Amino acid sequence: MIRIMRPSLSRPVSRRRMRGQSFLEYIVVLSVGVLVLVSGTDPPIQKLARAIRDYYTDYSFAISVSSMPNCFYDGSAGPVSYSVDKCIDVKDPEWPVDISFD
Repeated sequence: MIRIMRPSLSRPVSRRRMRGQSFLEYIVVLSVGVLVLVSGTDPPIQKLARAIRDYYTDYSFAISVSSMPNCFYDGSAGPVSYSVDKCIDVKDPEWPVDISFD
């Protein structure tokens, strides 16, 4: 009678060992990605930081220079005074002219 021996590689691999291998693969891929982002003469991560800094500088300058519009115009014609709201409030529309008699 001939017995066939199975090689040791045909044993089922445990789940724990498989999870360990995938963790190692994730670490390798992540480290290669970080290496690509931070290496070189002008790394991409510095380009991204510079772009964010420039955008924020331009945005903060535009906010500091802008002013609120003057929406109201007041006037009078004899005993009648009026004010006109030139800015329309879309959420709460009202009649833009207010007339009062003195």
